[in-house]
Formats: sequence, C-alpha cells, structure tokens
Amino acid sequence: MLPFCLHAKTISDAWFQLIYNIFDYSYTQKIQKGSFENEQYRLQYHGMAVFIEHPGEDMIPIIPPALNIPSPTTMDYIEDYFANYLMDPELSENETYKYSSRIHHPMPKGGTQFERVIEILKTTPLTNQAVIEIGSPDDHDVCYGNDGKLDPPCLRLLDFKAVPINDELVLTVSCYFRSWDLWAGFPTNLGGIELLKNYIAGETNLKNGPMYAYSAGAHIYGYQEEIARIRTLKTGIKKSQ
Repeated sequence: MLPFCLHAKTISDAWFQLIYNIFDYSYTQKIQKGSFENEQYRLQYHGMAVFIEHPGEDMIPIIPPALNIPSPTTMDYIEDYFANYLMDPELSENETYKYSSRIHHPMPKGGTQFERVIEILKTTPLTNQAVIEIGSPDDHDVCYGNDGKLDPPCLRLLDFKAVPINDELVLTVSCYFRSWDLWAGFPTNLGGIELLKNYIAGETNLKNGPMYAYSAGAHIYGYQEEIARIRTLKTGIKKSQ
C-alpha cells in the first residue's frame, strides 16, 4: 500500500507515466458512492505524489496518430477551463458550485479568497498561509451534481509557496484531489492550475516554478481501461491487488 511517487518533466510526461504504471500499482475498487456508482469500477493508486518540473511546457498528452485514439484534452479546452472553471465564479442555473466559486469566494473582511492570497504573497511571500480552500465541511450535505447525487469537489485545496532558489523567489503550487480521473481530468486540471499559478506569479512579481500534485483517489475508470492499454501498448487483464 505504498504511494506511487513520480518525478516528471512536464504534465504530458506525468500523465503518460501515471497511465503506464497504473496497471501494476493499482487495486480494483468497486464504486459504491460517487461517479458511476454501482455501474463501474476504478483502477486506483493507493496514493499518489507527483512533482512536475516544468508544468508550463508540453501540457497536452501525446497520442501517436497510428493508435487512432483522441487526446484527452486540447490547449483550447485547458484555456477555457482556466477562464470559466477557475477564474469565473458565476454559477449557471443548475450549478451548486464550481472550483472558481470557491477560489473567488467573498471574504468576511472584504475582497475574495483569491485576492487575499495574492496580497499575502505580495507583502509576505515567505509564508505558509497562502492557501486557497476549495473544500468545505458543508459539501457532504449541499453539493449535488447534475444527476441529483451528492458530488463534493474533487479538488480540495491549492497551496502556494514562494521558495528562494538562486537569489530568486520561485512560486510553486501544491494541489490535493480527493478523487481524480487520471485519463481525462488530470491533464486539463493541472493545465488550468498551471495557468492560474502563472497568473498569480505575474501579479506578485514571483518567478513561475514547478508544481506538486497529490491524491489518495487517483484512478482510471473501467470504461477507460481498454483505451489506456492501447495508449501504453499494454495487454492482458488487470488483477486486483
């Protein structure tokens, strides 16, 4: 039950390594609650910790044309995700939340959570308090998805750190997902978070740097297993661990 730890150069590199290794380092989880409950299974890492050295480069997973399968994301989709799901807090008629409504949540003393974190990093960059909370205890009761079932945010927090390296202050971000679709969600989520980090770096005069990503529920779904095996050129049946 050791966590799977990974040092990757780019988001695309991290995505491929996670998909490639999941068949050997995962267990089969029958879904009792959440997306596809009682319908699908997950191949899930016991735990996952990823360091990405250059997240601003090569975000889009590489799919060889000969495999004839679509890429799980595009740069246009990542940019739209950043603009609409991380920066625009307005909710549509049926939405109970989105990440941006939490990121830009109004604060009791004025401003938003996002603005407060930027101000903290501007005035006291060497701090452990520049954290954006996405999750809330109330999520267990109030967060419903379009299917009418409870669906608390998968992303729980974003922790920004300014780290002194070679006489420069370098901005990093650590993110934690309670549950994470590695095939389709991982590259778009991290691509959008990287754009968010780059924006904050510009607002705070910090050098944009690497990222850390963690999850105790990183997985692919059963319906994704075949396409994941095609991409990684792995065959055979997954055995439960």
